[in-house]
Amino acid sequence: MGKLKSKGVLAGVGALLIVVLIGVGLYFLGGDDQSALERLRDIAVIFVVLTSVITVILLAAITAALILLFMQLKDRAIPILDETKGTVNRIRGTAYFMTEEAVKPLVAVVGKYARIRAMSRVVTGKQKKPPKVER
Repeated sequence: MGKLKSKGVLAGVGALLIVVLIGVGLYFLGGDDQSALERLRDIAVIFVVLTSVITVILLAAITAALILLFMQLKDRAIPILDETKGTVNRIRGTAYFMTEEAVKPLVAVVGKYARIRAMSRVVTGKQKKPPKVER
């Protein structure tokens, strides 16, 4: 980590040195008929334009990278969604099968048993008393 940090500091110092050298060079390139303030104004305009150009280039690169990322995601997401849809349909079919083939007959048998018990209670006259609730 220390090596990486020192390289970053050296890169920052190098970039600052280059900017200062460009500024000094542009200042000395100005004509003798210009005052120092006019030279500094021209240098500032040049740096503003240079910064704008660099910003546009970086924004174009970021836009291209985002477009590429979205295309990659689309190519990977659609097959995953299709597979998920197939899995959901398979689960839906399994649930329908379980409802129709396993649970429905069991519910019918339990219903018939409850009906027979209720009929036998009515015929024999043995009603169950509800449990007492203590308060």
